[in-house]
Formats: sequence, structure tokens, C-alpha cells
Amino acid sequence: MSYIKKALKESQNYFLDRADENIKRNRKADFTVKISKNGKPVNNAEITYKLKKIDFDFGCNIFMLNQYENSDQQKNYNKQWLNLFNTAVLPFYWEGTEPEKGYLRYSRNTTNDVYRRPPVDQTVDFCLKNNINMKGHPLFWQEFIPQWLPEKWNELYPLIEKRFKEISDRYADIVPVFDCVNEPSRLFDQQFEYRDNGWKCVFPPDDYIEQIFNLAEKYFHNNTLILNEATGAAFGEFRGIYGGYYLLLEKLLSKGLKIDRIGLQCHISDSEYYKNIFDSERLYKLLDTYGSFGKPLVLSEIGLSCEDEELQALAAERIYKVCFSHESMSGIFWWNLDDNGILCDKERNAKGENLPYGGLVRNGKPKEAYKTLDRLINKEWRTEGKSKSENGSFCFNGFYGTYDFTVSLGEEKLKAEAYLPKGCDIKSAVEIQI
Repeated sequence: MSYIKKALKESQNYFLDRADENIKRNRKADFTVKISKNGKPVNNAEITYKLKKIDFDFGCNIFMLNQYENSDQQKNYNKQWLNLFNTAVLPFYWEGTEPEKGYLRYSRNTTNDVYRRPPVDQTVDFCLKNNINMKGHPLFWQEFIPQWLPEKWNELYPLIEKRFKEISDRYADIVPVFDCVNEPSRLFDQQFEYRDNGWKCVFPPDDYIEQIFNLAEKYFHNNTLILNEATGAAFGEFRGIYGGYYLLLEKLLSKGLKIDRIGLQCHISDSEYYKNIFDSERLYKLLDTYGSFGKPLVLSEIGLSCEDEELQALAAERIYKVCFSHESMSGIFWWNLDDNGILCDKERNAKGENLPYGGLVRNGKPKEAYKTLDRLINKEWRTEGKSKSENGSFCFNGFYGTYDFTVSLGEEKLKAEAYLPKGCDIKSAVEIQI
């Protein structure tokens, strides 16, 4: 029997007891909106309201932007991407931004000569054009680095600082969020794997996380910085407050590091090793535990490798509902929209970065998991309706986020936009001037 089916079934009651109620409590509120014109309340106006962008990151990497040789395939990818997601992960891998020393690949005019690493300017243009939030990934990772880098830390560190300054000068005011350090727990295994296989990797000193975050705070002091941990450490080896990632966070935060969000990677398959994800009671306990640090959590990468599309969809729905319902969670990022962007056959394939069958689209067609997320994100977790102003105001219950309002006064129709974040509830009315 599939472990996923077993875990979902056994934790069904716990999930039902908590998820829907938590979504209502943590993602929605009763809003009071005051409507005024020329400083006076507007009475008896017909008002329509619609959630424009939810206050939660439903994201995905955008690594296949401008990567398809067929223009129709690219248009289809862009359309499918925009239908689901409001936040993009932009590729800041060192191998893609400076594959050869001094050859910087940031400009929009740069040739697309590194597969799945479109020049950052191209991804920024796409996001700005389509009102998409942005997250850069990663500032520092010991993997996916160019061959020319020195391996000795005292020689590498000045180059890291040079890279941070270059990225900061170009993007600190544009890209608000960065994965700062990626997958520290993998270093131990890599010391043996990379040596034995002759792959390129650097082996930084024991305090490198502290050094990197302190350097990042210097160049990205107004940006949100994330410590992004691999699936095994974040989920597979989770042991409550005695787990390695929890203890690492406890140590680093006690030192005052600027870790603004806690990143949890989730590359998974149908295996009992991932019980802390598929068992909803365990998953809630895990989120409660990491959430106790008082920092927002982010499911920074999720890819569910499963040939059975129905099973992938069932698991995706459960995981999304649990995470969306949890008060500490700030976003969920699916890792690779299209299977064709995972099963790479190019010279620079993404071995180890992705899982086969882990995407939401295959051969250009949405899989069942895509349809499930479309239903959740674009239907169930949306708010729209109509109302009428009384004494210059009206109330409605909805998800936190940015709303479009249309106010009808006889033949006159006036439009407005308002951001209704958490804390903006019935006790503190929002005023719209029309």
C-alpha cells in the first residue's frame, strides 16, 4: 500500500479538526471599509470587492523562463505559471551569474547560455510586468558553483563579498527577499561524495553561516534573509526540539543573526521517511515547533515525485491546506512547474536538484496536482462579493490581501484599491477615498 495513502488516512481526523478552523482564524478576518468622497461618507453606494492578491506567497521557481526552443511551449509555460503563482524564485546560483570569472550574466541582453538559469534581469522584467513578488535564490550555497572558484576560504571569502556587493547594487531595492544560506546540513556528506566523484564544491569553516549572514546584513540590511535547509534535516530528521535543524536555529538566533524567515525544503516521494510531512498530526507538530522561534516559516521548495497523478494531487492538497492554515507559515513554493524542466537532458542537467515526476505539468498538460492547486488558490482561497454602504461603511469577511473595489453611485462608477493585511480587522476600519 502507498505510504502516502496510509498516512493521509490515519491522520485524517486530526487534519479535519484543525485545518479549516485554522484557515478561518489565521488567514481571514471581518473587515470594515469606510467609503468617502470629498471628505464626506458615501451612503447607499453599491460596492463590489474582489481579492486581487492574497497576503501569502504561493510561489514557484521561474527557471524555465525563456528556456524553451519552441515559442508556443514558452507561452504555454508562462500562462500556466501566471495562473497559479504570485511569487517567483529568481536564479542567483553562482554558476549561472558568473560561470567564468568576470563574465557576469545579470543583464537582460545576456545570451541564454546556461540552461535553467535565465539572466536575472529577464526574470525581474517578467515579475514587474505581471505584478509578481520576487525571492532570490541563493546568495551562498556550496554547490552549483563555477569551476573557477578557489576552494580555500581565505581566498573565496573576498569573492563572496564582491558577489554580494554586485547583487546588492543591482537588486537589493528590487528583490525584497533572499535565501541567504542554502542547505548547510549537506556539507558533511558532500565532503565525501564530492571528493569521491570529483565534483566542484567548497568546504567552508564551521562558523561560515555566521560569517555569511553577517556579510549579508551589511549589503542587504533592508531585505528579508532566509536560512534554507534541506529536506532531510528539516523534515526527515526532525525530532522536535532535539532535532539538528532546531538546535542549529536556536544557536544561530541566540547569536543575534539576521535570520528573518526559516526555510523548509520539501523534496519528497512516496516513502515512510517523509512521515513528518504526509502525517498531518506530525506536520502540525513540526510547524508548531519551528514556529516557536517567532519567525515566519516558508515551505521554500516542494516537489512531490509521484508517477501516480491522483496520489500526487491528494498529497499536494493535504500539505498545502496544513501549511496554509498554520499561523507561522508565510509561503509555499512549488519547485519546478514543468516535468520537462526537471528531467533535463542538456549538458548542465539538474542532477540532485530535482526529482522526476515532481512537477505540476507534463508535456505541456496540467497534471491532477495542478488542477487541485488551481482550485484551492483561485477558487477556495479567494474572496469577492457585493455590498451596500450604510453610514459610509460596509463590512465583509475575507482573506488578507490587496483588494479591488468598485463603488457605484447612480451612473457613476469609481474604482479603488486597498491593502487589508493581518491586524486590519473590524476593530480598525480601512478608509477608501474615491
